[in-house]
Amino acid sequence: MIRHWFFDLDGTLARTGEDIIRAWKGALSAMGRDLSRFDEVFTIGPPLEKVVYELYADATPALVAELTARFRPLYDEGGFPNTVPYPGIPELLDALRAAGTHAYIVTNKRHAPTQAIVRKFGWDRLFDGVWSFDTFPERPSKSELLARLLRDLGVGAADAAMVGDTKGDVDAGAANGMTTVAVTYGYGKPAELAAADWIFNSPLDIAKSLIK
Repeated sequence: MIRHWFFDLDGTLARTGEDIIRAWKGALSAMGRDLSRFDEVFTIGPPLEKVVYELYADATPALVAELTARFRPLYDEGGFPNTVPYPGIPELLDALRAAGTHAYIVTNKRHAPTQAIVRKFGWDRLFDGVWSFDTFPERPSKSELLARLLRDLGVGAADAAMVGDTKGDVDAGAANGMTTVAVTYGYGKPAELAAADWIFNSPLDIAKSLIK
C-alpha cells in the first residue's frame, strides 16, 4: 500500500473555482481590463502570473503586480463562501489516516489562502504538511517542489503518490517516479490525464481501490 499521499488542492480536494473567479473578475474590473476572453482562456490551477500572460497580449510585470495586489485581499479575505470539499474527500482523508498513511498538500495556490482553507475545513489533523509554490523563496515548480519534499521527508518515490486533476499534477508526479493518480471531477481535461497510472471518477473510488 502507498504510505505517502501528496494532494493537489484546487480541483482535487476542494471545488474552489467560484471564489477564485469572483476575485479575478473583481480585480480585473477594478483595473478597467477587458473580460470578454476571460471565460474562454481562464483555467484553475496555474499560478496567477502565468494566467495573466495568457489573457493579455500587453501583459507586463507591472500589470501582474497590480493585479496581484488587487486580487489577494478580494480572495484571501472573502471567507471562501463557495469553496467546498468534493463529495467523498472527508471520507477518503479519514480512511488514509485510519490506515496509518501520511497525507500532504502540494499546490500552486499561495500559502496564505491554502492554510486558510485547511483551517476552514478542520483539515489540520488530517495532513502532515502543507506546501505551496511560494513556501520557499525560490518558488519552485510543482515537480521541483515534490523532489525537494521527497528528499527532505526521506520518502522513497516508490512509496508515494501524487493525486491531482490536471496534466501538470500527473507530469510532476511522473517526473519524480511517483505513482500518479488522476481525478476526473476537477478542473483538468480528461484527455490530458491519460498518462496517469490510475484514473478515478470520485474520491471514494480511490479509497476502495488503493487503500487496503
